[in-house]
Amino acid sequence: MANLFDYLEWRGDLTFDQSPFNVVDNLILSCLGYVVLDELVSGFDCGYTTTVAEAAALFVQLPEEVKNLRNEKDEDVLVEMAKTKRFGNLELLYHVDQVDRVSEKQFAAITVKLGDICHYVVYRGTDHSVIGWKEDFNMTFCSAVPAQMEAVHYLRKVAHRTEGPLYVGGHSKGGNLAIYAAAHVSPDVQKRIKTVYNNDGPGFQEDVVKGSGYQAICDRIKTFIPQTSLFGLMLEHDEPFTIIESSGIFVMQHDPYTWTVKGPDFVYLEEVTASGRFMDSTIRGWLADVSPEQREKFVDAVYEAISADEAVKVQDLAKSWLTNTGDMLKSLRDVDDETSEMIRHILKQLLQNMGRTAQMMIREEQEERLLPLKEKLELNLKN
Repeated sequence: MANLFDYLEWRGDLTFDQSPFNVVDNLILSCLGYVVLDELVSGFDCGYTTTVAEAAALFVQLPEEVKNLRNEKDEDVLVEMAKTKRFGNLELLYHVDQVDRVSEKQFAAITVKLGDICHYVVYRGTDHSVIGWKEDFNMTFCSAVPAQMEAVHYLRKVAHRTEGPLYVGGHSKGGNLAIYAAAHVSPDVQKRIKTVYNNDGPGFQEDVVKGSGYQAICDRIKTFIPQTSLFGLMLEHDEPFTIIESSGIFVMQHDPYTWTVKGPDFVYLEEVTASGRFMDSTIRGWLADVSPEQREKFVDAVYEAISADEAVKVQDLAKSWLTNTGDMLKSLRDVDDETSEMIRHILKQLLQNMGRTAQMMIREEQEERLLPLKEKLELNLKN
């Protein structure tokens, strides 16, 4: 199955003037957003720009600890982009990267100049910082997390400093930030936005989806989810979504490098898999049973327990669990009785929802199998 690397080899010799911007280009730029380009690309306070080729040449020379890679393929995609006529000379600017443990914010963005007056604003998805993952869970009970507010501020600043059409997008949380920012900028900026690309990013609380800003931009949102989507179906969406084929297994389909590409487009499917529907129904049912206040207490309690060792990265947290499993489990047991009861209650509700969803899907599958027999019997009775 072809992926975005195959696309770079196939279409890389054509500029955007020769072949218009497409959905695969969007995914490639969303992956570029994960590359930590601190000190290599200017922020809002500097006037210089860096091309993709220049950034790649500098990035490969950095020590591994400075690269801070989420996925080794993120560096690969930067290097391969740099080799092409299509991406190599594109200018990168307005790089921002913020992680704040106090406000529980993980935010990063970069702007890519696609032509004389056209720009793509790329929001980074969740990195491997513990704070980044905590902020993702905060979305289940907050209408606006700090990264979303920062995304609006960033888009306003880019719009103020540029002219012409804007594309906005990202992968995972980056797609969520792209929609949120596009929905909360002024109508004048919204008019300049051609498309908002959400690549398997989660939805929002209902008040955001029903808001006038979201509704004004909704028909320009393109949401893509793999056939077994977990992240992209979370929370509420009002925009339609398109299902794409992935070579990954279950949650690994969230990885954009597994998405199947054919020419300048994705390979599309008609529906999500049974396991995707199972997870979607389970999580939606669970969130419906648990109030926003309960979700907040649950997330805070679990986060406080598992991050007691001040881990900064998810990998550090995983190592702590492997080397200090007893201590970590004890920290979960040592919470006060009220919090302990709340955690047990919410986990029990999750298991109950899994059971109800499984029963419902089994019943639907049985009814679907029996439908041809039922139609045949009805036809015989008529005759």
